[in-house]
Amino acid sequence: MKQSAAAWWPVGAWVIVILALTGFQLPRLVGASGSQLDKLVHFGMYFGLGWTLARAARISGLRTALAAAALIAAGIVFAGLDELLQRWVPRRAPDMADWLADVAGLVTAYALYAATWRRRWKSGAGRA
Repeated sequence: MKQSAAAWWPVGAWVIVILALTGFQLPRLVGASGSQLDKLVHFGMYFGLGWTLARAARISGLRTALAAAALIAAGIVFAGLDELLQRWVPRRAPDMADWLADVAGLVTAYALYAATWRRRWKSGAGRA
């Protein structure tokens, strides 16, 4: 039980990092708004969230498709709320393309982690 609860701390920490970065007034960078770099940052931030969610689910024993769907759905909703919060941050605005990059990062990481872990477990390398 202790290991299971401890598995969720990285998720909470990552959420705090995302929210902290959302709350910062960004410096005005020439050509940064809507740029590919901006989308890559969104993808990367939510890739981290997806990875920590998948890891916590594995350690906690939440390995069913329903659990994965619920965690991914929660991450997608969080990404949407994160985008909406930007409405109240100076020089920030909600952006559907940013949300799509967030969702892509989240789903990609979760899928990669699950596939990697499944492969390791089947080969015997992931057995504890």
